[in-house]
Amino acid sequence: MRPPRHLSLSFSLSLSLALGLAAPLALAQGAPAAPKAAASAPAKPAAPQKAATGAAQAPRKRAPRARKPKPKEAPVDLTGRPVATFPGFRMLPTGGSRVFVQIHGGKVDVAESKAAGRLVYRMKGAGAIQTNRFPLVTSFFATPVTQVQLVDQGNDLDMVIDLRAQTDATYRVVETDQGIVLQVDFPPSLPEQRAPTQAEEQRKRAVRSTISQEPAGSDESSSEL
Repeated sequence: MRPPRHLSLSFSLSLSLALGLAAPLALAQGAPAAPKAAASAPAKPAAPQKAATGAAQAPRKRAPRARKPKPKEAPVDLTGRPVATFPGFRMLPTGGSRVFVQIHGGKVDVAESKAAGRLVYRMKGAGAIQTNRFPLVTSFFATPVTQVQLVDQGNDLDMVIDLRAQTDATYRVVETDQGIVLQVDFPPSLPEQRAPTQAEEQRKRAVRSTISQEPAGSDESSSEL
């Protein structure tokens, strides 16, 4: 006895539906699982930030070096020696000039030596204190002499005269009650050796404190230094 036709058709539809659903299910079960999202990489440690310097740092100040004191000049022992009181300079009424130095405490021998631009008079056995050994500048006068200075030479004393031009000079030694006076006379200067009048007056005012006087007994009126 044959089954009813509608049962066969129902069975065929059911079987087809079951097979149609089984195929996608089998494919879904056999497919590989979707990859998971890649794990986030570990965060790198932040680089240490440099401390903000802000304004430029002030340079370090170095401690000043202690200056070594200059060695003091040993005082000259003038015990029992003739002493030069001071060197001096004066203009003569004739237009010439004179350099002189007083020696107190005894009489001494004087020796003259000449060199280019310089005259030296050595006084044997004489000495001078420090304040009398400073240079005496005369370049602003109308004279061939530019500077006079007393310089110790062992147990002797030199009177060094610097000249702006070679010229004739004569010297003499005058004896006094206290010792001697050494005088060196120069002739009048040539016109080109004369200093400007204005500069002369200005320099004269600047050296008023160095004005000295020649020993009494000279009757010549003149300007002195």
